[in-house]
Amino acid sequence: MKIIMRLFVSLALLAGVLAGCAGASEPTNRSASSSTTPAPEASKTEKTDPEAGKWPRTYVDALGREIVLEKKPEKVALLFFRNFEHLFLLNESPAAATDLNVLEEWESLAPYKDKEIADIGSMTSPNLEKLLEIEPDLIVMVSGRYESYGDKLEKIAPVITVDSNENNWQGALREYGKIFGKEQKAEDEITRIEALIADSKEQLKKFNDKTFGVIMLGDKQFWGFTTQFVFNKESGLGLNPPEKYVDMSTKGEQISLEGLAAMNPDYMFVADIGGSSKNLQGYLKKLESDSAWNSLKAIKSGQMYALDSSIAAGGPLGIELGVKTIIKNVIAK
Repeated sequence: MKIIMRLFVSLALLAGVLAGCAGASEPTNRSASSSTTPAPEASKTEKTDPEAGKWPRTYVDALGREIVLEKKPEKVALLFFRNFEHLFLLNESPAAATDLNVLEEWESLAPYKDKEIADIGSMTSPNLEKLLEIEPDLIVMVSGRYESYGDKLEKIAPVITVDSNENNWQGALREYGKIFGKEQKAEDEITRIEALIADSKEQLKKFNDKTFGVIMLGDKQFWGFTTQFVFNKESGLGLNPPEKYVDMSTKGEQISLEGLAAMNPDYMFVADIGGSSKNLQGYLKKLESDSAWNSLKAIKSGQMYALDSSIAAGGPLGIELGVKTIIKNVIAK
């Protein structure tokens, strides 16, 4: 009888989630753990981690909503593919996530592709039925999607929204540090990666008379990218874009092959706009017989190199790999 009643309750909850018909108004203060649940015994990690035990805590998310975290989230559903890197860098892993294809396609995430993470579809249309079965204790989603289905997610577990700004990886990492109680770990990783960028920038000063282009390729598409960690003079490598490059106030702009030829950078880094290294090789193969492509200085001098497509997401692991790739191919050659 208990099993039948449990099944009945689960089906009723699922029906309410999928129909979105529950009449409760959106909560402004949610708890990620029932206050009546006894606190678990501290793990060895908690006993040795000076930051552990700082619970409960109130987290204010990207929409200004207050979420009470009674304890460290242990079973998180991540509905924003750009933030895989932030969790992994903090030695955390989601129990469920959308857009798992990036684990196979991004080299920056290669060390983590064997993690056991339940596939709950895409960021635009997550599988709510499967998410309900997983029973996460916290859901993280991008703020811009909250109006679409955030109220349905609230019926499954407390929801935290995060900003989609890919040019502020430090701020995003700090926010995840707050969520998981790993503020110091976040600061340590920021310091480490910023030191790598600063050291690499110093090494690249000898190339101040050269120009660099970052081009995302698609099927007969060329996008000139103003990738911040490559061109930013204050917080990036400070490399020089070619003249006639896209407006540096924007992330990128579609250009023609003729437009790329007019820019004609000394060094060119290319990536697949869809995130697949296999597709990138196919695009480059097709361009081998193109006269405009072969007229580029970077092609004639053998100074065209592949970058992992994760650079477009602006995450810390993608940036770290991108910096190391540039140093490897520019300094070492």
